[in-house]
Amino acid sequence: MSGAASRRKGQRAELAVARMLRAFGWAARTSRSVQGVQGGADLVTDCPLSIEVKDHQRTELAAWLDQAVRQAEPGRPGVVFAKRRGRANAAEWYAVMRVADLLELVRRIP
Repeated sequence: MSGAASRRKGQRAELAVARMLRAFGWAARTSRSVQGVQGGADLVTDCPLSIEVKDHQRTELAAWLDQAVRQAEPGRPGVVFAKRRGRANAAEWYAVMRVADLLELVRRIP
């Protein structure tokens, strides 16, 4: 796949996740659509997560999660939303995060 085609595929996946987050009540836009945002998470959102979106044929969870954690904003755990083959609905994709981050989020639930 060419570089441009790969970027378009990634942008489509990011847009799908942003739409899904908005449907769940959070503000969300792709970082590509926000002026001046470089690096960091793939989405600009008020969701309490730092989200890295992936749509790849090969699954590289360890590398993707390392990237999400490295780019996460302070206080926002890094999470990977990975497209599930054959599933267009982003709510049916995989979410991957470190167990310690998951447990910290669960601890915050009243």
